[in-house]
Amino acid sequence: MTISEHVVLLKTGLLVSFLALAAFAVFAVKTFSLYPGLIAVAAERSGLLFTARAGTASYAAPVSVGLAVLFAVVTQILLYYFFEKTQSMEIRFFGIFLFSFVFEILRIALPVKTAFDISGYMPVIAFRMMIFGRFYGLLALLAAGLYASGLKVQREGAVIFTIAVVALFFAFRVPLDAFSYDTSLYPLTGFPNMFKMTNAALVLLTVFCFISGAYTRGVNEYYFTVPGILAAAAGRTLLFTSDTWLTLFSGLVLLVSGTWLVGNQLRRIYLWV
Repeated sequence: MTISEHVVLLKTGLLVSFLALAAFAVFAVKTFSLYPGLIAVAAERSGLLFTARAGTASYAAPVSVGLAVLFAVVTQILLYYFFEKTQSMEIRFFGIFLFSFVFEILRIALPVKTAFDISGYMPVIAFRMMIFGRFYGLLALLAAGLYASGLKVQREGAVIFTIAVVALFFAFRVPLDAFSYDTSLYPLTGFPNMFKMTNAALVLLTVFCFISGAYTRGVNEYYFTVPGILAAAAGRTLLFTSDTWLTLFSGLVLLVSGTWLVGNQLRRIYLWV
């Protein structure tokens, strides 16, 4: 991919993220008042009534969605500003990981369906695309680690296509009950423990790849990306699953701190600052 194509990709990511943020703002006006009722129903359907009474915040879910999409917008702006002229594969795939946060806007499918009385198939499609976005982001992060460890595949389009296919496979193979959801408005899925283990395995493989790259290539900055990756991954999980203000803002702090650490180290490697 040439630098001009890289710039087009960054601008496209920024445009899509901004449109998603604008769409969230528009729909939030119509759906914000529906969240307390939806959260109460979620608690009853998923067996979390005691947890909900113990401190679940009715509006944590929409705020977490808005922050996720806002995070995508801000990081795309920063990528464009700081990494416009780099051809680093690690930065490019890390950028895809950051862009994947935009898929969280699909978590508003339930309140939108309720507000506008849309077909029940819409949440099913939206939730599967949201699961795709979550897997696609982690697979892109793993791809960044593989390039850091020495992967020499130059046709990155083929890599992007491959991880998209794998993410789609996960998204459409995971059993999904779109009418039962937890207090973060995430649908209940089959084999939830396996789902969590797969996510954890992708993060750990990414960490291993960066450590391997630091050792074999002698790039010490890769060692310092490891705590950043772990913090960003943990913050991402907390942000996406938040149903209390504590978990919401704890996740945001971890996510921002980890992203800054990874971005700072990659900038040191490729832009010599």
